[in-house]
Amino acid sequence: MTNEPLLQPLPVSTLVLGACGGAGATTTTLGLANTNTANGGSVVAVDATPAGGDIAERGADEMLSMNGLEQLVASAASGSVQPDVIDEFCSRTSAGARILNRIGNQSAVDGEYHVLTRTLHARGGSTVYDLGHRLRAAYLAPLLATPSPIILVVPCRADAFNRLRSSLQAIGDTLGQPGLARTVVTVSNQDATGWQVDVDLLREYLGGQVWGIETIPYDEHLGTGVVISQDLLAPETRSAYERLSATATAVGEGRPARV
Repeated sequence: MTNEPLLQPLPVSTLVLGACGGAGATTTTLGLANTNTANGGSVVAVDATPAGGDIAERGADEMLSMNGLEQLVASAASGSVQPDVIDEFCSRTSAGARILNRIGNQSAVDGEYHVLTRTLHARGGSTVYDLGHRLRAAYLAPLLATPSPIILVVPCRADAFNRLRSSLQAIGDTLGQPGLARTVVTVSNQDATGWQVDVDLLREYLGGQVWGIETIPYDEHLGTGVVISQDLLAPETRSAYERLSATATAVGEGRPARV
């Protein structure tokens, strides 16, 4: 008998969406990418926000690249890019994950993610996309065409819970019930004094609407705003990302839903 790993790598792609600005989508993307890399995966975390976010600045504690998504797309559009060369366009985390972020100030355009997804698929491994908090942009169409797990991050605040309805409606309007059925609502606690809203109330409200609900506890390291290092996270936070990684795998494999 062989010893099977407790966690399997994430599916080819996972989409991380914030229910609002500041929800924690970027830190969750980094947490998933670093966790899956630590479990033996080859992972690229991609900044898929319209005009570019700060995912590399937040998470590239090993090396911050001067190249990024636009340069890789331009190279791939003019000819194939060898898988081992793709990494030269990426920043890196100390956990071994790659980060591909937008370097300039040009907003995402239709077509570039067709090139990017094709190029990353040729590289192999898995991809975690930070979508920010906008799902309906036309340029995202290639990412939404495949049945990827959707991690919808919401901060643990009553006002954010109230706005969650519009985020779920956007998923439903864009992807229909199958999109909601592969959505995992992830509650991120950003308050050092504790959980301000009872997550069980959210479970009751969302029963049968989404695949499941996960939680990420408050972490002092995440709250400081410094560059994130996986090994500086609290054990409870790393365990939460492990659970979320396993949940994304279950969703990608089509296992029965739970809330």
